[in-house]
Amino acid sequence: MNDASMIRKTISHYKILEKLGEGGMGVVYKAEDTKLDRIVAIKFLPRHISANSEERERFKIEAKAAAALNHPNIATIYAIEETDDEMFIVMEFIDGKELKEEIKAGPIQSKEAINIATQIAEGLIAAHKKEIIHRDIKSSNIMITNEGKIKIMDFGLAKMKGASDLTKAGSTVGTVAFMSPEQVKGDIVDKRTDLWSLGIIIYQMLSGKLPFEGEYEAAVIYELLNEEPVGLQTYRSDIPDNLLKLTCRLIEKDINKRIGSANLVLEELKKKPAPKDKSEKGKSIAVLYFENMSPEEENDYFCAGISEDIITNLSIIQILKVIPLIDVLPFKGKVVNSKQIGETLKVKYILEGSVRKSGKKIRITAKLIDVVTGFQLWAERYDRLLEDIFDIQMEVAEKIADSLRISLTESQRWKKYNN
Repeated sequence: MNDASMIRKTISHYKILEKLGEGGMGVVYKAEDTKLDRIVAIKFLPRHISANSEERERFKIEAKAAAALNHPNIATIYAIEETDDEMFIVMEFIDGKELKEEIKAGPIQSKEAINIATQIAEGLIAAHKKEIIHRDIKSSNIMITNEGKIKIMDFGLAKMKGASDLTKAGSTVGTVAFMSPEQVKGDIVDKRTDLWSLGIIIYQMLSGKLPFEGEYEAAVIYELLNEEPVGLQTYRSDIPDNLLKLTCRLIEKDINKRIGSANLVLEELKKKPAPKDKSEKGKSIAVLYFENMSPEEENDYFCAGISEDIITNLSIIQILKVIPLIDVLPFKGKVVNSKQIGETLKVKYILEGSVRKSGKKIRITAKLIDVVTGFQLWAERYDRLLEDIFDIQMEVAEKIADSLRISLTESQRWKKYNN
């Protein structure tokens, strides 16, 4: 049956008015409940899978899971019905728009992002209290009513305690860009999977981008499992520190290190944001010894020279505190996490990199890390000839300054010091 033939059709006592949307687990229409004289939304199991008993069972689980929840931030389920080989859920009609559409208009202000995240967390608390995991929290499943109320939609992938696991071992359920590492790997999931997805939503609201992106699904999965996202500070400087830290804790790849409950998330969201330090006193950096990736040991001196020159270039910026190279010597050649280095040297940022030299060619990689969040703020690779080495050092230093969002006057621009 096509969409056009559904409009104005009456099924049971529901008159179909218009199509609202379509997803992997169903087609949703706006309808009139002629018995109770109210507008509702009804979600049909797609015809092409209606004969699939597994999908029908999952559809029933959606209704059962969501109907068990009575919370202002969760879409209300009125009934599940079957007629003429059609199975559908009747739910409240929400007059508003998807959060995804709101984000398309641009990044959301921190205060409003906190308000939205708070309401999502409150809905998740209610669901998790009944041991229901949504497993598909994403910005297109979050509705914003015309009054600004947040509604969590679509418990089609919900997993209730005691319910049979309808997902085969090793397979994945959900939307890749919002999926947790344990979902991608087909591992057992719990409520922390929903919290990961909430972290992705917060990141998306604040930056207007997803933390893990790619041109195809496999590329997104690789990023999700192996790479750290670009720090939110790279996109904007007005995000409260407590919100930055919370986002970092939510999208922690190791589920055992991730923040453990929606209640804790709510506590963090309700904390009063600390005022931003506008004095730039927090601009401090340690440039680690660049790692020699070439077989010749004599290149160690070359690497140390590059590190020293970058420090010299960065030291030109008066408001930037740069740690002398001698102070980072204890960390040379050792595997130490960025947080430990930051605490020891009392810096907010570290720059680490490597050098690979072959004949007259050189490859330098560098990345800037926020030691508080562990996020990579910036990374770059330079393939140059040795004769360009001084230009490379200047370029790296300028990139770092831009990433730290330091406002340089024209007299401080790097080109002035390159004369």
